[in-house]
Amino acid sequence: MFFGSVIYYLSIILLIGIAVLCWIFLRNRSFRLQKIIIITIMVLNTAQHFLKSVLYPQYFGTGFTYISTAYNMCALLIILSPVVYLFGNRFWKNFVFLVGTVAGLGAIAFPVWYLNKPLTALGWDYLRFYICHSLLFLSSLLPLLWGHYKIKRQEFWQIGLGFLLALCMILLNNVVSIVIGLHPGVSAQNLYQSLLHDNPCMLMGPKEGFEWLLAVIKPLSLPAFCGNNPTGYYAPILWYAVPLYIGITGLAYVVFTLADRKPKK
Repeated sequence: MFFGSVIYYLSIILLIGIAVLCWIFLRNRSFRLQKIIIITIMVLNTAQHFLKSVLYPQYFGTGFTYISTAYNMCALLIILSPVVYLFGNRFWKNFVFLVGTVAGLGAIAFPVWYLNKPLTALGWDYLRFYICHSLLFLSSLLPLLWGHYKIKRQEFWQIGLGFLLALCMILLNNVVSIVIGLHPGVSAQNLYQSLLHDNPCMLMGPKEGFEWLLAVIKPLSLPAFCGNNPTGYYAPILWYAVPLYIGITGLAYVVFTLADRKPKK
């Protein structure tokens, strides 16, 4: 199994090692050089995301499809990163840098796509997966490590709101992708079921095996949003918006408080 294998642990160690070396050897270099490195990482990651069909053998000949759009949280963060770094306000920088750091490392530490697959079945797809999430982690963390961006504790509440807005952007992206035919194998005739086919971030409802979440979510959500309606469908995003915001905001408060500690006089 991939999870818990030597390659699994080496993947994490290598990524953290690269981040530490970047911080140690480049922390005293010029702001301009650091900025060039960050932008280069972001642009390379965005390019490999858009150009999957010409870079990775498993996608040769498929053209520009759904998987080259903002179809899940990490894909959205990859696309947003260079724009937010160069032109974004504090709201979006808080979201992209903090969530990008967690999502990049978290995806590699908990690769749910590969939990039940043998090493021999991964091949090129794991290389793509590792490259894009490693670059996302580095491009999100380095602006914080090098002091290009300072966290302010009073802005902790923005992370939960940013996450919900990002989910709305992902949902809109996926609706458009299905309607215009960028998602092979799914139909626009039954849009709800087509969106449920992928269900990134469980925005359409709990995935199989995660029904236990309902014990926490239902008390904080309207019953109609959780399938207790004539259609039996979960309301996209709304079904867990309140508990998700509370949970993310609580974690953000801890992170922002620790990161914004003032030095003792």
